Amino acid sequence: MSFLVDFLSHSIQFFYNLTANLGLPNYGLAIILFTVAIKLILFPLTAAQVKSMRKMQELQPKIKEIQQKYKDNPQKSQQAMMELYQKHGANPFSGCLPLLVQMPILFALFSALRNFFDPKLHPAYVNLEHSSFFWISNLGLPDPYILPILAAVFTYLQQKLSSPGNMDQTQKTMLYIMPFFMGWISRSFPAGLALYWVVYSIISGLEQFILRKQPIMAKEEAAER
Repeated sequence: MSFLVDFLSHSIQFFYNLTANLGLPNYGLAIILFTVAIKLILFPLTAAQVKSMRKMQELQPKIKEIQQKYKDNPQKSQQAMMELYQKHGANPFSGCLPLLVQMPILFALFSALRNFFDPKLHPAYVNLEHSSFFWISNLGLPDPYILPILAAVFTYLQQKLSSPGNMDQTQKTMLYIMPFFMGWISRSFPAGLALYWVVYSIISGLEQFILRKQPIMAKEEAAER
């Protein structure tokens, strides 16, 4: 984990140096650029996640049919569903990949930012004169109000855009609990991490909207021919 923490610290400094070369030296801008870079790297996983979710949605009628047919034989039901996934190239677990990759980054970024802007513990290459961002005096300190609200709002919107139309009760509950949870814990995050989460959620929402729109557009174009 220490290697990842050091790597993320140097990555943020790299993007800070980039903003300095552009004449706008600021660690808030550096964190935004860092988040965009992370999203670009994770885009293949996000695209695979959206593709898998759509395929699983399309297979839902057949899955329910199998569950009903073999309701007294769980083993046979499981085997039939695995054959169905294999036949259509679906993977019910591929939707978790971006989250699994994202979690170590979040933990390492939390550790990195706690010391990155600390007046005594920060790395020697950090320029604390540019650690403020708009209303935030120091990106290493928590912002108890504005960023947590933004984190909750954009987490909700990102989930709303990525959710299937016919959500079950559990999904509907998570749609409201998860944004509240993210907003609440963001109150104790370094502001830089909350800023990362807000930008990450905004870009994720746009990605989901564009990726989910493409097949519909293709069908519409095919229907017009």
